[in-house]
Amino acid sequence: MSSFPIKVQFFLAYGILGSLSPIAALVLRDAKGFSPQQFGIAFALSSFGLLISPAITSWLADRDVDTRKILRGIFLATAIALAAVYYAENVWSVIAAWTCYNIVFIPTIPLLDGYYFKQERAQKGDSDGSYQFVRVWGTVGFLIPSLALYFIITETGQIANAIWVTVFWCGLCFFGTFLLKPTPATSHARAKAPTLEAANVLLARATLPLCVGLFFVHTAMTAYYPVFSVFLTDEVGIASEWVAMVLSLGVAIEIGYIFGLGPLRRWLRIRGILVLGLTSMALRLSALALFPTVTVALAIQLLHGMEILAMFLVPVIYLNRVAGDGFRHSIQGVFTVIVVVPTRFIGPLLAGWIREFASTTEVLYTASALSGVGMLIVFFFFRPQSAPSERANEKDQTSNVL
Repeated sequence: MSSFPIKVQFFLAYGILGSLSPIAALVLRDAKGFSPQQFGIAFALSSFGLLISPAITSWLADRDVDTRKILRGIFLATAIALAAVYYAENVWSVIAAWTCYNIVFIPTIPLLDGYYFKQERAQKGDSDGSYQFVRVWGTVGFLIPSLALYFIITETGQIANAIWVTVFWCGLCFFGTFLLKPTPATSHARAKAPTLEAANVLLARATLPLCVGLFFVHTAMTAYYPVFSVFLTDEVGIASEWVAMVLSLGVAIEIGYIFGLGPLRRWLRIRGILVLGLTSMALRLSALALFPTVTVALAIQLLHGMEILAMFLVPVIYLNRVAGDGFRHSIQGVFTVIVVVPTRFIGPLLAGWIREFASTTEVLYTASALSGVGMLIVFFFFRPQSAPSERANEKDQTSNVL
């Protein structure tokens, strides 16, 4: 299987994230007049529907509904929802459109992960060692829009125009799906209840500590990241048109970490990468809260890549390792529902409440503490398991010896 089409799709899908998420808080505050509390409400309310959409789309994919058609529907609906955000004039209509955008778009990355692993499994067997060479194109795609954002914001003076950059990337994603090949049918290994089987694996004794630890970490991320751009402008003093460029420095360095994931897995193993990456997250947030200067804001970008490995790459690879063929999509979707989605409700509300009584600095301290708690849970309680096929082979070998 040629990996070019899926690399293109990762590149384009992460371009949607890179064109809006770094400055989403500034768009809502400066273009739509949101208060800190309204901002928290907007992100929290958008999380309710997220409890459903990833599970439904991943279930459909595991039932052999064409993933390409699901993705086309997602990208079309995302573009419409973002256009509604742009034209909405009162707070509640903006919140409604923003909620639709989040509900529709969030299943995209789990779907792409499941699509990749399913294709590779059909062609080559277990091949999670090459995932990072496909996922790195998502990082590159996240970088590119920051250049467009700089020129559009400086030339037009309207930060809301960032939304149209995102709509443009949605269009590219829509047409990019026509490059993808159909996913192979899995009727021979189809699970009777893929969502339930995925949940059983995630809540099993071996995997639960990972889910709990990452729950704390994702809560930290959803608390600080949406207001990070506000902190950089208000506390550090970076102009709004430069915010995406500063964050892109860390994303650029992230590419080196992703390419180095293979050696890191051999040296540190799964658990070691998680512990080191989550420790890096706690340290970089505390450092910026203590020393809110441009120099520190740039320096902490050096550790951004380890945080990304621990939160978004290694867990995906590990979940694919412990998944069965009949619920390879569903395990990514159910993980999103039970770990990621609730934190998207808790984190923004927590950040909004803290900002009402304190400042964005205290949000960073809180996020640092939460990521530290998640790291400790992973360090003390999580012990990675081998793949089901590897455990079966070990069992057979033991039986033969006996």
